Amino acid sequence: MTHLLFAEGNFLEVISVNFWQMIISILNLVILYLILKKFLFKPVKRTLAARRQQVDDLYASAETAKTEAESARVEYTAKLDRADESARKIVSDATRRANEKAEEIVDEAKAEADRLRRRADEEIAQEKKKALNEVKNEISDISVEIAEKVVGREIREEDHREMIDAFIRDLEDENRV
Repeated sequence: MTHLLFAEGNFLEVISVNFWQMIISILNLVILYLILKKFLFKPVKRTLAARRQQVDDLYASAETAKTEAESARVEYTAKLDRADESARKIVSDATRRANEKAEEIVDEAKAEADRLRRRADEEIAQEKKKALNEVKNEISDISVEIAEKVVGREIREEDHREMIDAFIRDLEDENRV
């Protein structure tokens, strides 16, 4: 179908349909599509796929990092709990050892005080015996002198000692009662 336009006596063809030109245009369009598909669409798809893979890798690495961070947090918390327990145990052990050491020191001090008291008692007893012996000796010397003056004769030392010892025993018996 052709339309003709009349302008100043000339016939101009304004719209005409040429099948060969349409086929060539369609072929050009198909060739252009194939060329664009091969040289433009495939590289763009590959680039998009590579970018998608990079994004997926980033998400995966972020998820891995998140999982590792959570694992590290749990491990850190567990270590803190163990450290707290260890600190409590150390303090408890130190307190127990300090109490045991204090008890040991007190027991040693009591034992030392008892030992010193016994030693003092023994020394007192020895001093008492020594003083008694000195008193006995002085009394026996005095009594010998008195007896010599009273009797006017000398008494044997052994007899005199026996008399004094008997006298002192009597005095000690009286003091006990």
